[in-house]
Amino acid sequence: YTELTADNDLYISITIPSLIVATYGGGTGLSTQKECLELLGCFGKEKVNKLAEVIAGAVLAGELSLASAISSLDWVSSHEQYGRNR
Repeated sequence: YTELTADNDLYISITIPSLIVATYGGGTGLSTQKECLELLGCFGKEKVNKLAEVIAGAVLAGELSLASAISSLDWVSSHEQYGRNR
């Protein structure tokens, strides 16, 4: 969702209705998974909302980058520049 506010600010949000995350139990106790969650400050029973916010922020950043590339007509130029279109 994108909206121009009354203060002329751009408001952008994203909804991910089927995002399932866990920060405690199951595979989160495995060493690599636990280390990654700890790096983000998201390991533990009360950290699930924080992890969901981190994921949503990363997804929103990707969406904003994609929309910027498309709207500036720069969508394919990096692939063409580095020969990845062949």
